[in-house]
Amino acid sequence: MKETELTGQQEYEALKEELGRKLDETSENFVVIGYILKQVRDRCLYLHENFEDIYDFGLRIYGLSRSTVSRFMNINTKFSIGRNSREIIPEYRGYGRSKIQEMLNIDECDMELVTAETTVEQVKELKKVEKEQRQLEEKERENSLPLMQMGAPQESTNKPVQESKDPFETLMAAFWRENTALYRSVAAGLASPKIIAEEISPSGSRTFRNGINIMFFYEYEKGAKLRSYEKGQASITAYTYQEIMEKTQKLALEEPGAVMPDEPEGQTASEAPQSEPAEQETPYMPVPGQTTVEDLVDVVPEGVEEAAAGPSTDRADAPVGEKVIDAAYRELNIKPAKEQQLESAEQQAESAEQQAESVEYQPEMEEQHAGIVEAGTYTNIEIKNAISYFDIEYLSRMGVQQDATKRRNYRIALECIRRCYPSIAGQTAE
Repeated sequence: MKETELTGQQEYEALKEELGRKLDETSENFVVIGYILKQVRDRCLYLHENFEDIYDFGLRIYGLSRSTVSRFMNINTKFSIGRNSREIIPEYRGYGRSKIQEMLNIDECDMELVTAETTVEQVKELKKVEKEQRQLEEKERENSLPLMQMGAPQESTNKPVQESKDPFETLMAAFWRENTALYRSVAAGLASPKIIAEEISPSGSRTFRNGINIMFFYEYEKGAKLRSYEKGQASITAYTYQEIMEKTQKLALEEPGAVMPDEPEGQTASEAPQSEPAEQETPYMPVPGQTTVEDLVDVVPEGVEEAAAGPSTDRADAPVGEKVIDAAYRELNIKPAKEQQLESAEQQAESAEQQAESVEYQPEMEEQHAGIVEAGTYTNIEIKNAISYFDIEYLSRMGVQQDATKRRNYRIALECIRRCYPSIAGQTAE
């Protein structure tokens, strides 16, 4: 089993090596193909078969499109020794066909940023930066035209000139915000330049872009290169990882506002922790099946609920239909001590019982309530609803310790109503 695994491993390594050679040959063959096409074009050899031009030659003999023929010749011009030979420039050997084609449209001054370890995606990112630079340059040219300057508002000459920030500091501040753990090690001096290189660019190639500026991180020996655009000019600056470490350690001192996440300095109001909102008192919610004031809207005489509720808190200009009957129960403002609460409740109960006993029952009292409702009187249905309401509220609080005071008040109310209206109370019981 082990011999089979060893043989498979050896075969795998051999295939990888062969594939790498073939890919290198492909990129080198592109240079050779471009050289041959250029020879046929420059010497007009395609006329021997009466072809119109080199593109007609490539299409009718090899099926190559016009853009493909042009690409092969441009590759030879850019990547061959002397810009017109069969030999590829040594530093571009091993780049691969896809990367060579992507590099074809890179500005000549940016070619040094790309290495053998640079990926195709990183080359595409560089091309995006170049495109944005060209757009910015075009906009700057338009703004510099005399007619554009005449139409632009005149700025005050006393306006202070703001110093432009160092592109390295701006880019690295953004980079460290996305790599806070490594930043803390670098800022505290716990990571050496070699460790920093291994952490940032373990594969030997990494890019980080901040707007129109882009940093290429390489292996430790090669360091890093920053491509920046400032004041109408692009430039490339090389840095060692030692310099990156030293500048990063100064960065926090020079830019106290540009701190890493999870640090309190420079925290904006939107980022500051919000204080917890104060707890609001939960309004009383009736239990299921409980009779509420809304249930009595049709039977309560008009004006009675306003008189019982005291001064209205509704808007003065609100229509009568929009007046709201408050069905929430408000607790009495009593002392917090439990003994004082019970004492106050007992005093209220005794006072209510004394008032009920002092009322002398008169038979004609019930007859008055049986007719048309007058001011300050109640109908039989109102009395029945009141008895039913307090009875339900009293029974719903049986066994609930925190509602003992309410339950006693409901019982007192029931006894008072039943003593004042015994005949109606008897009908309700039936």
